[in-house]
Amino acid sequence: MDSIEQRTVTHASTLGEPPTEGSARVVDDVAELSALFEEGVNVVVLSRRLDPVMIGEAQYALSDPSFGLLTSVTPSEGPGALMAQMTGLPRLAEEVHFWTEVLAELTGCELVGVRLARLEAAMCPRFHVDKVTVRVVSTFAGNGTEYLADEDVDRSWLGHAARGVSDEASGLLRPGARVRRAKVSDVVLLKGEAWPKNTGRGAVHRSPSASAASPRLIMTLDPL
Repeated sequence: MDSIEQRTVTHASTLGEPPTEGSARVVDDVAELSALFEEGVNVVVLSRRLDPVMIGEAQYALSDPSFGLLTSVTPSEGPGALMAQMTGLPRLAEEVHFWTEVLAELTGCELVGVRLARLEAAMCPRFHVDKVTVRVVSTFAGNGTEYLADEDVDRSWLGHAARGVSDEASGLLRPGARVRRAKVSDVVLLKGEAWPKNTGRGAVHRSPSASAASPRLIMTLDPL
């Protein structure tokens, strides 16, 4: 694998805005994912574009209503395990493997949990936080993950506190808050509640809409 410092991508910033210096950071180079280690940063979005081969393979995967992959891999052993499980999707398998390597390099983990799913509905439609150290999310087709910067959130309204009222009406969103959405192909790092010294500060995010007519193909990676 190319080192993180050598890997670059085409910049296409989230919602057309330049990188910010707040809790949610948009970057255009893999090396800048290290911003996740900065105190106060809990979302890092790498803005990039998919190549035509990946786009074609993503559409091929979406054409199979039963498509899905749930596995764990050891990144240092190479892409063979993913290649064997993603028949007909060699470019996507290579891409997923690359990001397992990046996650392993960032966290020091030896094993990575991989989920590649075709979704016809929002898996987690309410804003929430994850009790993990860090999760990598990327959408290969369909709407991208939605997230909030810390300054836009009143965390006292997360979860059951909202009593079923929508996120937009519950009080969760502070006045003037902006719901941010990663673009298709962006790679999103979400710092969770289990990250050292991050209790009560996990990234606030939710799944976007999806349907049978407009399904999503989403990758999630977790250090194990």
